[in-house]
Amino acid sequence: EGIESRINRPKRVNDELNHNKASEVSSLFPQQGKPIGGSTIFPLSPLEKTQAHRYVLLNCAAVKPFIDEFRNRIKRNSRGRRPSATEVERRINKEFPDWFPKRVKIILFVRIMNPDIANTISTDLEFLARGPMPDARRFTAYNINGFKFQIVSREQGLKTQNSGVFLTSDTSCIASNADRNARQAE
Repeated sequence: EGIESRINRPKRVNDELNHNKASEVSSLFPQQGKPIGGSTIFPLSPLEKTQAHRYVLLNCAAVKPFIDEFRNRIKRNSRGRRPSATEVERRINKEFPDWFPKRVKIILFVRIMNPDIANTISTDLEFLARGPMPDARRFTAYNINGFKFQIVSREQGLKTQNSGVFLTSDTSCIASNADRNARQAE
């Protein structure tokens, strides 16, 4: 009982959220981990905004039915020819982030005109359709999954370093324009 072991000792890194604060977090993207120290706000370039929007849309489970609808639309509108899987994936990556907000607006307009239609678009999807905000926050340290990640300059002089971030993603991969086979990559 009174003996500390690996099982009952307190965590070295506190990454639990403060549940006393009122949460305004999206149900699609609950906050994971805990920021440490201050943050700075920086503007996103147009390219960064486009890349972030594309990444979130193509990796969000709630958007998958819309991706499937867009994929079927591409296949239907191919003017008598059958597009390759690579061409379909390329068009999804390129055109879906522009098509999705238009599709959401159409659904919202139809709902306004006919209130009897069930609410099929959540508030979260409406915000996803708008895209990212022009500014983002940058932290010098962040605790998540029992690990503390810090920027390199904050780690100088420390014995342990953990400034790397690893992301696992499932996405289609096309090596070049000559590549005719889209592959699912992790």
